[in-house]
Amino acid sequence: MNTDGIPSTSLPSQLPDSETRADGPVRWSRLAMASIVLSVLPIGSILAPLLGIVALFRFRGRPNLLGRGLAWGGIVLGFIASSIMVASAYGIYRSFMDLTARPSTALQAAWTGDAEQFRLQMAGPGKDATTATINAWIAPLRERFGTLDAVELAPSTPAVAGTTQPVARTEREMRALYVAVFRKDSGLTRLPLEVTFERPVGVDAVTAILVRRFRFDLPDGTRIVFPDDELTDPEQPAADPRP
Repeated sequence: MNTDGIPSTSLPSQLPDSETRADGPVRWSRLAMASIVLSVLPIGSILAPLLGIVALFRFRGRPNLLGRGLAWGGIVLGFIASSIMVASAYGIYRSFMDLTARPSTALQAAWTGDAEQFRLQMAGPGKDATTATINAWIAPLRERFGTLDAVELAPSTPAVAGTTQPVARTEREMRALYVAVFRKDSGLTRLPLEVTFERPVGVDAVTAILVRRFRFDLPDGTRIVFPDDELTDPEQPAADPRP
């Protein structure tokens, strides 16, 4: 039988490989995959946008690479996660800075006669202090040392052998050492100031911590404490207030 005029219906000897292109085999971009994975990790989210951007540059002229969507996802999620992490870190930093500034705010308010602002910084009896009580407390300091110029964190000092570690009276208290600077015509006077902070029961937020008491140590060895019905133990040194 003559079959010269019948078109052949046989299959080609080799089918084209759907996973192969002219410029190489199709594969996923490792940078794109790393970007999307790191974008959901706490620290890795900082690197995710950078890897995603590098991956997008690698896609140029390389159609065999897959994962462009992963790269964009890593960039977007990485920026979002990094922004949240930075905002949280800044919020914690500001909370601690506001906490360390609370004694200064309270004392400056006491010196200017702003009893309401003073009470807002205080816990315990201090939050109910009257203007007369506050004035009576600061009167000896004002008379001897003049105007309150500043309240600063005391510089940290190395531990001295033989001294005991600071111990708070309760687990909700924390002691910190400051320096109160007073200004008078004769010059500046710097007084050690021990501040006791108190955290409310059942509350862990730093912003909820208030000042419980102040203790000024005068050069002649006497102490001026507020509230005066909660004298601190003289054997317990103050703690370094830095978090």
